Amino acid sequence: MTWIYAALKFAVYSGWCWVGLRALRPQETPSARAALGLGLLRLSMGLGFGVLIWFLASFVAVQIVRSEPLIYLMVYVPVRWVEWGIIEGLLVRDSGPSGFLWGHSGGARGWRVRGIVVSCLADIPVIVSMGGLPLGRFMC
Repeated sequence: MTWIYAALKFAVYSGWCWVGLRALRPQETPSARAALGLGLLRLSMGLGFGVLIWFLASFVAVQIVRSEPLIYLMVYVPVRWVEWGIIEGLLVRDSGPSGFLWGHSGGARGWRVRGIVVSCLADIPVIVSMGGLPLGRFMC
C-alpha cells in the first residue's frame, strides 16, 4: 500500500502543480516536466515534514485534544499551507515573505487552499484502508 499511496500522491500533486503552473503563470505554457518536478518536490516535502507532523500530532493529542479528526485538521492543514506556500513561491517568483505567509494574491491563496483540500482528499484511500486516521509521517 505504501508505494501505491506514494504513486497516488505523486500523481495528485503533479496534477495540482500543473493547475498552479496554468493559474499562477498564465503568461507561460506549462510543461509536464515542470509539473512532475514540482509534484516530486511536493511529495518530498511531505515526507520531510512528516517528522514534524508526527511530533505535532503527538503533542496536540496529549496536550490539547483527543479527537483524531480534529488533530488531523489542527496539524495537517497548517503544515500543508506551508508546503503549498513553498510551491507557490516557486511558481510566483516575486512573492516575497508576505506572499509566502499569506499568499501572493487572492488567486494564489485560493490555489493554495484548494491544494490543501486536494492533499486531504488524496489521504482518503489510506484512511479507509487503515480503518481510521493513522496520524503520522506517511500521511503528508
